[in-house]
Amino acid sequence: MNGKWLIALLPIVAGLLAIVPVIKADEVTVTASVPYYVSVVFNYNTVNFGTVPLGSTDYPAPGTYDGAYNVSVTTNVNLNVYAYRTNWSPYEGYLTLKFGTHSIPGELSPSYTLETTDTLIETLGMGSYTHYHGYWLTVPSGTPAGSYSTTVTITYTPA
Repeated sequence: MNGKWLIALLPIVAGLLAIVPVIKADEVTVTASVPYYVSVVFNYNTVNFGTVPLGSTDYPAPGTYDGAYNVSVTTNVNLNVYAYRTNWSPYEGYLTLKFGTHSIPGELSPSYTLETTDTLIETLGMGSYTHYHGYWLTVPSGTPAGSYSTTVTITYTPA
C-alpha cells in the first residue's frame, strides 16, 4: 500500500471512530463490614485490704490512689462497664465495698456501692488507654471478727 492510499483511509477510519456509541457506566455500590474489636487486660487479680479497723468508712485499698488496680483497654466501639460482687463470706450484711473508676489514678473516688446484682458503672469511648479502678471498704463497729472475702466481677461490653 502506498502513502496516498493510507492518507485517503485515515478520514474514513476517523469517521468510523466518531460514530461508535458511548456506553454510560452504571454506579457501583461498595460495602464493607468492620467487626468490633475489644481488648481488655486486667493488670491485677487481687485486692487485699489487710487489717481494717472497726468503724472505718471508705477505707481505701492499698495502692488505690497509686494506680495499682488498672486495666489496659483498646476498642473501636463504646463500652459499658458493669460490676457486681458475690455475698461476703463468712458473713453477709456487715461490710460495704465501694468501687470507682477514672482515667487518672489520683482522681478516683468511691462512686458505686457494689451489690450482688450487676450495676452499670460507666460508658467508655473508643480508643486505647489505661482505665484505673479503686476500692474502698466500710467496716461498721459491731462487725464480727473474721477474714472476709468476696469476688468482684467487672465486665466490659460493647455499648
